[in-house]
Amino acid sequence: MARIDELTAKYKPALDAMAQQNIQVTTVALQDNKLYVEGYAPSQEAKNAAWDRIKAIDSSYSDLTCDIKVGSAPDLGELHSAPPQSIASGLAAAFRSDSTPEFGSMLANLFSNSNGQQRAGLLNQILGSAGPGLLGAALPGALGNILKGGSVTPEQAEQISPDAIKNLAEHAQKSNPSIIDQVSNFYSEHPRVVQALGAGALAMIMNHMRKGANA
Repeated sequence: MARIDELTAKYKPALDAMAQQNIQVTTVALQDNKLYVEGYAPSQEAKNAAWDRIKAIDSSYSDLTCDIKVGSAPDLGELHSAPPQSIASGLAAAFRSDSTPEFGSMLANLFSNSNGQQRAGLLNQILGSAGPGLLGAALPGALGNILKGGSVTPEQAEQISPDAIKNLAEHAQKSNPSIIDQVSNFYSEHPRVVQALGAGALAMIMNHMRKGANA
């Protein structure tokens, strides 16, 4: 069972309780090998009830990051209806911002929440864009062996860990800084995966999109 499936099953009673409390869950994703849940509660009481259920499942909740805000959820319809080039521009801005996690961490997050086909597509995009410098890098384990094959299948991509992708992103960025733009173009076609970045990055992406539309 995939890590995200394992953790989602573990905390399913809490997720069900959030639905009962009319908490709008906007993100359920894997970040840093933990389940990341983000949502918006109609009241502090609803938020407290959700947390009570989480602690009843696991009082330490060491494998969970839960960010529940009291208020209305942002309208993500804007993200899903935007043209890919607009999403790509906003995503590249978020990748390069000092206000978001480093590029490698964000890419590992996106990779964690991608399916096998998307993971393979990303790896082949990086492989084709980063150049021979990437192939010469000392990438450990399964990732290095797979990349040496010259093309990545969905089955192979499923073997790669998010930590390996973080390492790959660092090597790729040094080899070709424009890899950020290439990756942004790739994920602009998958806005549902981009949602997994969380409210902070999404707010930056959509703000950048609005500025571009008004320019």
